Amino acid sequence: MNGFFSGIPPARDWFYGVRTFAASMIALYIALLMQMPRPYWAMATVYIVSSPFLGPTSSKALYRAIGTFLGAAAAVFFVPMFVQSPYVLVVVIALWTGILLFLSLHLRTANSYALMLAGYTLPLIALPVVDNPLAVWDVAEARTEEIFLGITVAAVVGAMFWPRRLAPVFNDAVSKWFADATTYSLKFLSRDVQPEEVTALRMAMVANFNSLELMIGQLPHEGSRPQTVRNTKELRGRMIHLLPVIDALEDSLYALERRTPELVEKFQPLLVATREWLGYQDADLDRWQALKNQLEALQPSAAALEDRRQLLFSNSIYRLGEFIDLWQDCRSLQDAIVCERQDNWRAVYRHWRLGRLKPFLDRGLMMYSVASTILAIIVASVLWILLGWPDGGSAVILAAVACSFFASMDDPAPQIYRFFFWTGMSVLFASLYLFLILPNLHDFPMLVLAFSIPFICVGTLTVQPRFYLGMLLTLVNTSSFISIQGAYDADFFAFVNSNLAGPIGLLFAFIWTLVARPFGAELAAKRLTRFSWKDIVQMTEPANLAEHRQLGVQLLDRLMQHLPRLALTGQDTGIAMREVRVGLNLLDLLAYTPRVKGAPNALLQQVVSEVGEYFRACLKAGERLPAPAPLLMTLDRTRRALNGHGDEETRFHLLHALSGLRLALLPGVEFVSSAEPEEPLPDGAPL
Repeated sequence: MNGFFSGIPPARDWFYGVRTFAASMIALYIALLMQMPRPYWAMATVYIVSSPFLGPTSSKALYRAIGTFLGAAAAVFFVPMFVQSPYVLVVVIALWTGILLFLSLHLRTANSYALMLAGYTLPLIALPVVDNPLAVWDVAEARTEEIFLGITVAAVVGAMFWPRRLAPVFNDAVSKWFADATTYSLKFLSRDVQPEEVTALRMAMVANFNSLELMIGQLPHEGSRPQTVRNTKELRGRMIHLLPVIDALEDSLYALERRTPELVEKFQPLLVATREWLGYQDADLDRWQALKNQLEALQPSAAALEDRRQLLFSNSIYRLGEFIDLWQDCRSLQDAIVCERQDNWRAVYRHWRLGRLKPFLDRGLMMYSVASTILAIIVASVLWILLGWPDGGSAVILAAVACSFFASMDDPAPQIYRFFFWTGMSVLFASLYLFLILPNLHDFPMLVLAFSIPFICVGTLTVQPRFYLGMLLTLVNTSSFISIQGAYDADFFAFVNSNLAGPIGLLFAFIWTLVARPFGAELAAKRLTRFSWKDIVQMTEPANLAEHRQLGVQLLDRLMQHLPRLALTGQDTGIAMREVRVGLNLLDLLAYTPRVKGAPNALLQQVVSEVGEYFRACLKAGERLPAPAPLLMTLDRTRRALNGHGDEETRFHLLHALSGLRLALLPGVEFVSSAEPEEPLPDGAPL
């Protein structure tokens, strides 16, 4: 409740509250007029489906219709088949819910809702009719009709009255990301890096980035053109790549300042020009080309890279060029999205590693979460059967719903507790309506008037993310617990017996989750670290370049899941980016190694092999180990062996990949020449 009274919602939120309330009353009126058995389902569905924006409303309406139909069909199929064996039916219901939940966890867009809803719709329909299986068709048909009615009314009213498109919200989120990314980049380019500041900016960028994925999936539902949607995906792919590129630039600049201070002054004009260029918010190609020309004018020749100081200077120019190209692409994509350009977009940063993002899924934790949900449903159902509680099915239903809703979270217990708290409050509100207010009402207009003020006010608050879950649960559960029918018929003891079952089921789900899933973000962060190590090890094993590329794309996608968890557990977020950089530089080595022959080729393969052995050792030890000295010496021998081998472009990319790999493994330390005194090697970054 913190901040509940801190500010009055803006007018557009009140418009949404009024619009949604009107739609819910229209759905309730039509359901009463058609004499549907449970008209309150239509009313509650309006609140579940509605959103201030057209795209989310349309997508949720579609997916709720699909999920409801699948769940209802499953109830009609399974209940008559297994109703004579209650325990078998319980296992079938739990497995159905778990399997659909597992499939939904593989989808990270709005369409996951259809599968999750299909999973817990089966217990919603099946459990109340286990003592009267012949009624399963009637209940399934009624629920489908009433929910379809609520979906239709919500979609039509949302499209006709004060419709808001999601595209401007997407553009605002992108603009906020650019504002944070500009500040973040300027910190590094101006050499004013304060760890606390850059970490906060990095987390803000990641939070904005992660909010874009769901919005991108909903843009087609409000009529966004295919090319615009493709551009949003291209932009997201480049956003994810910008953080490790800036990190690589920072390491190269730090090494340049430490080992070759005489070249820093020569590099400084490039940083000044880049900072000025970042101040422009358009994607002017002439300005970008002028800056690129300035970089290329200072780029040493391939022959000059035999001098390790020149290599450091060249590596800094190369990393700065990567950043400039990526930023230009991001700006041009932003312009194409805002202006809804339909011509094919062309990239200036064309590195092959920027392929289609491959979603990373921790199937081990997903399986554990699903197994926990299945067992929770089975245990709750067995307790219900053994206690012989007539209305205990509601407890099992809400336990299944809560476990399904929050299965993807690292620590679902706090959210399930919120579910329990607001459901308990809904029982209280419903009892006040049912026994104090409704007996004094005699027609539908009076019912609308009685509902209007609290439902509009609470519905208005659902627009704000901090209040969304609690207020939505209050609306939906209060509507359901009142159980509005065509005629008033309320019994206090029946009300208490049936509606206290839901909070008890949620309390069971909360306690079960505390016991079964006590791990939180710490376990997820540790597993993500190990997955990164495993992917790097897999990159060093024989495979074709396309397979290695998929691993690199997966590393990038995992990074956006890894960084928030590291920050939440108080760990250094930079270590995850270093490991991504190790993988990306390995990919460059793997791509260009076949172009050189003889001793350099053998040494490059040895570098790849030793990197794999290093990360295998980390996996075996269960902690991040210091980079071994033999690997670092191999990197230096390989650098020297490349002199005079391969064409200029190949040598150029291989030397930069070796330099980037060394800096990622040991931040702040570049190649140590065997002809010069060695400096003590620092330890690796702590886990």
